[in-house]
Amino acid sequence: MPHDFTLAPTLFQLFEERFPGSRWDILDATGTEPRLCFGRLPEDPPSPDLLAAATGPPPLIIERGDGPAQFQLDLGLDFPGRRSVDAVWPLGEGVWALASLGAERLGELQRNRAWIGALLAELSRRQECGTATSRDFMGILHHPDSPLVDLLEQVERVAGSETPVFLEGESGVGKELFARALHRLSDRREGAIVAQNGGALTDSLIESELFGHSRGSFTGAREERVGLFELAHGGSFFLDEVGDLSPMLQVRLLRVLQEKSIRRVGENRLRPVDFRLISATHRDMRKKIEAGEFREDLWFRLSGFRLRIPPLRERPMDIPLLAESFLAEGRASTRPRMRRLSPGAAALMQSYGWPGNVRELQNEIGRVLALHGEHPVLERWMLSDHLFDGVDRQSPVRLTGLSLQDAQEDLERRMIRRALIRFQGNRSASARELGLSRQGLLKKLKRLELEQVARD
Repeated sequence: MPHDFTLAPTLFQLFEERFPGSRWDILDATGTEPRLCFGRLPEDPPSPDLLAAATGPPPLIIERGDGPAQFQLDLGLDFPGRRSVDAVWPLGEGVWALASLGAERLGELQRNRAWIGALLAELSRRQECGTATSRDFMGILHHPDSPLVDLLEQVERVAGSETPVFLEGESGVGKELFARALHRLSDRREGAIVAQNGGALTDSLIESELFGHSRGSFTGAREERVGLFELAHGGSFFLDEVGDLSPMLQVRLLRVLQEKSIRRVGENRLRPVDFRLISATHRDMRKKIEAGEFREDLWFRLSGFRLRIPPLRERPMDIPLLAESFLAEGRASTRPRMRRLSPGAAALMQSYGWPGNVRELQNEIGRVLALHGEHPVLERWMLSDHLFDGVDRQSPVRLTGLSLQDAQEDLERRMIRRALIRFQGNRSASARELGLSRQGLLKKLKRLELEQVARD
């Protein structure tokens, strides 16, 4: 049975913050060769041949004495360039949690044995129950408790129908992802899905873009062009921001849906088109119809199935999963060190309203990676000021998951960073603004690990 310790990174982050300087990993020796998984792996993880096979269950905890650790002697575990393993807990047959702490932390570890053991036991129980912290449905990442669960069930039910689907949702919620999921689940999956933004179509471009043209049909038409409707033949056509269509475009689209045929510019013959229409908008269509800005007969054609995609603020449990997914994408392209969120950063991100939804979250992660990608953890203070401002407008204080000392340091980091930005990195001016001496500011920059930020 494969082990799925999806909660391990978060749990180990908690241990590493409680025991500064420690490092935690999981060793899975159930296969032919032991392997490390999850946790904070070294830059160059040890190869399997460096990990000796284990025999028999280990004791509950093994501590380092004056000599080499008993665990190191039994399993031959020693990470290159790191301290040897100091402690181990069994998490199941052939699976153990490992800790590298150093002699100065062993007494504290011993005093907290029951606390750590209880958390690790809960991790093991969740694994046995098959509990997952994230799900991926056709590229749509979400939490098991997310409102998207019910929505995605509806997507599966309507995907096999030929009835047009209308997706409602704010800008940036990922409507095109849902449209592509509908296409891949449909009987038309072997055909193409063609996407077009209705707001980007002008009346002067509609003929050529949507319907195509023949060679020589107008000045500049040097070759034949296949329109988007023809490209979607046998597949799906996704028309985003349909609420922005001009009156002329609305008439032309309605005719195509009624007659299921198009005529290229410069041709007399009709060409059949057969596609499943998926449309979307962020606008209130009922208001546009009442204002006479959108044809009601076209609306009836578009809205066979209406699916509402909830904004990010209505599904805060998805935010850490999406953020870490964007971190992983950033590592694949730019290779920064940052791998995960701190609890304080996750709490702040879940408290913010995200008016730009998933697109805004993705841009924020990109900004953090560009400025602070050399750090292994995305901390609260690295986030944009407008996230703090947005949360402050919603409630007096949102410092979930922070101790008094951490909250104080968080405030210091934010104030120092704002001063440095305001005075373009001038430390003397920033110090005067903060009521500090220049030397006092330099000490705080070093203590709060903001020296790189000050240089940037």
